Amino acid sequence: MAITTNNNSEIGGKITQALGAGSGVDIHNLAKTLAETETMPRMSSVTDKKAESTVAISGYGVLKASVSSLKASFEKLKNPGSLLDKTVSTSHSTRLEANITTAANAQPGTHIIRVVELAKPQQNRVRDNGTNFTALGQSLSGSNFTITIKVPHDAASGTDVVVSDRTPQGIINAVNSVTSTTGVSARALSTGTSSANFGIFLTGKTGVYNSFDFTSTLSGSDALSGGGYGDKTQTASDLNVTLNGLTNVKKDNNTPKDLIDGLELDFKREGSSTDLTVTVGQSTQSLEDSLNTMIDSYNNVINLSNYLTGEKSEDDELAGSLAGEKGTVNLIKNRIRGIIGKTSESASNGLSTLRDLGITTKLGGEISLNATTYAAAVKDKLSDIQTMLTNNLTDQDKSDTRDHGLALDITTVLDNITNDQGTITTKETNVTADVARYEKELTDLQERLETIKQRYLSQFVAMESIVQRNKSTGEYLTGQFKAMENMYSSK
Repeated sequence: MAITTNNNSEIGGKITQALGAGSGVDIHNLAKTLAETETMPRMSSVTDKKAESTVAISGYGVLKASVSSLKASFEKLKNPGSLLDKTVSTSHSTRLEANITTAANAQPGTHIIRVVELAKPQQNRVRDNGTNFTALGQSLSGSNFTITIKVPHDAASGTDVVVSDRTPQGIINAVNSVTSTTGVSARALSTGTSSANFGIFLTGKTGVYNSFDFTSTLSGSDALSGGGYGDKTQTASDLNVTLNGLTNVKKDNNTPKDLIDGLELDFKREGSSTDLTVTVGQSTQSLEDSLNTMIDSYNNVINLSNYLTGEKSEDDELAGSLAGEKGTVNLIKNRIRGIIGKTSESASNGLSTLRDLGITTKLGGEISLNATTYAAAVKDKLSDIQTMLTNNLTDQDKSDTRDHGLALDITTVLDNITNDQGTITTKETNVTADVARYEKELTDLQERLETIKQRYLSQFVAMESIVQRNKSTGEYLTGQFKAMENMYSSK
């Protein structure tokens, strides 16, 4: 920070020089030159250090981004479901659809299913004591009444709802207000050509154990009919299938997620004589792509580290930006190189490190995938690869006390380099503090330069004053001698 001064000494020195008085020396520039001679070497040194630290911050930022990218590539190897591409198909899509819900659990193979019966809900038609309702706002009672819904139908107690809107619409609203509890819903349904004649249509959830019984406190001519379990127009039933020869496999819905591991099935039609096949296939392309992404990210870190600590360039400020931080960068590189030989806690059937998958180190530190080794591992030990990398656990956390998959442990190593307490962040914090310290030192040096300049200037002004007084005395004496000479010469 430059400090501008304009004190009396400086002004006096400039006036003296302008009038041609004194010694004639530019004492202002002389004072400035002497002050800069004392302080500029240190200012230049601090300025260079500040510039070096400033560019180092950028260098560490680029390095952190590269290591974070490598970490992200291992994140893709952490979960069993992300290692293999799974596909599912059915032989009769109009009868059965299938979708993968958990890829890690969906095992390759073919399943044969026959649908004996689809799951159905119980249905009832409620009327006004055997007569159709004529309007949604039709008055049914002179006072509030209560409806009770029991699920299942033979339960000891049910869900009670007071109907204050004593109309068909009020009953519908009351039933639907507790659907989340009972599973029973209601709607108006016309039973003829005239929409003025309708019943209240009750529908429960699919499955035998979701049967229901509907009653009300209305009686006599006001009684509601048709809601009892014995009055049902459709009986609740379970999905009943034959699965791979196993008969009477039952579920309470037509979209079970636990009939075949990792799949959700959607049954649409019955047909006990029709074989429906569900085929699960898999491809290792996803695993290979993830490994190649990891290799590219790894090599980028190695090459970037060499670039950041290598030769500096006037045209590229990042080149060599961490040359002064080479020790730290080498420490980070060594940690990253160590992951190639890191042993999995969940090693399986001779597979324990990335080298066992074909990851090899080349001259110069880069890595590559040996196609022969990788192909053999995938062909004969695919499940062991999955175990070694993930321990067959989805979204496992480092705090999990069970054996970790190798991908999780490597991710943890990389996270310790890039997280808020990591090596790079700590160095970024330190270098940022260095920049602030250098800025403060430059400010102090600038203030010191101004102080020294003013000290010299004050001294030179005093010297000029003495020179001027001596000069004035000399001129006076010269004038006296000249007058005396003229006086004597005239006699």
